[in-house]
Amino acid sequence: MFKRCLDACMRIGSCDDDDETLALKKSSLLLVPLIIGVAALIWGILYIFLGQLISASIPLSYTVISIFNLWHFQKTKNIIPLYKTQMVLVLLLPFFLMWSLGGFALGSYVMIWAFFAPIAALIYEKKTKALYWFYAFMALVLISTLIDQYLIQNHTNTMPQMAVELFFWLNITAGLSGVFFLIKYFINAKEENANVRLQQEHDALLRKTEELKEANSQLQYFAHHDALTSLANRYSLQTSLSKMIAAAKEKSQTLALLFIDLDGFKEINNNYGHATGDRLLEIIAKRLKSLLGDEDVIARVGGDEFVVVIGGLNDISSVPVMAQKFIDEIQKEYDFISSDFPVGASIGISLYPKHAKEIDALINLADKAMYKVKASTKNTFLFYDERMQMHV
Repeated sequence: MFKRCLDACMRIGSCDDDDETLALKKSSLLLVPLIIGVAALIWGILYIFLGQLISASIPLSYTVISIFNLWHFQKTKNIIPLYKTQMVLVLLLPFFLMWSLGGFALGSYVMIWAFFAPIAALIYEKKTKALYWFYAFMALVLISTLIDQYLIQNHTNTMPQMAVELFFWLNITAGLSGVFFLIKYFINAKEENANVRLQQEHDALLRKTEELKEANSQLQYFAHHDALTSLANRYSLQTSLSKMIAAAKEKSQTLALLFIDLDGFKEINNNYGHATGDRLLEIIAKRLKSLLGDEDVIARVGGDEFVVVIGGLNDISSVPVMAQKFIDEIQKEYDFISSDFPVGASIGISLYPKHAKEIDALINLADKAMYKVKASTKNTFLFYDERMQMHV
């Protein structure tokens, strides 16, 4: 219950846009009137009960001014008036109270409350300015020492010795406890804010790590895939083909590499624009991929060039069938392109190990066969051989 009340009081004058430092200063400074204001009210009532009306007016005036301070702070959210008023009151009024009680001999115990001023200044001010409040406190102590004899000689309204002893115990206990809790609250709040900030930094670091992981995954993906079609790129083709050649060699099987170049693609770009050309490439990539098995590989190696590798062949009878399927699939209509601009494909085919055993050689021979098709009939396929004869 007490903690909830304290937390509610700590939110007086707070704003959502307060930074950590300002929020800590506000909450720490609020403790000063909350601690001393309650004590001053009790002290004032006790002094009235003991007939010390002048002495009672001093702590009661502090309580009244502090209530107005807190109300004004809640209305304006401006901490400066609260700070300046509290610092001056907390520094001066304990000395005024001590002087009204007859100086050091009878009232030195109330001086402890004045030490709240330099303590609070350490929290709110810079270190050099906080020293001025300490110097002011020491100056008031010096003044009190100089006028102490006069106060003793002219003080007539004394309190019972038991009351003096009680006030001594209460002021020392409450005053030092107040200083302790003010410093303790400030330290705890700093630690809590530091923990929160550390957690925030930890969370931010985790988010950054995840972002970097995601970015790295994307980089890895685009290092091996074509950005437009999401097919394997030339680098990834080399890696996959190397593995497929090793497997084919181990099992004494054949690989077929089909180099596919689109016919009519340049006209599509020229008449419809590159955006339409890109859309066409994406659709063709999906169509070709849908015809392949899980162990086959397809890659985009140029603007309108694709390479398909069919592995695990014990004979090559299925290769011409697949080549013709690719051509038929590419020749199908596209609803965003007029039939006046037909799309076809020229395909060159090389075989491992018949034509070559090296990756680059297989690609180059299939490319050479494709150009042979391109230069003649187009829209068909050709196996590479030394005489470049057609096999259909």
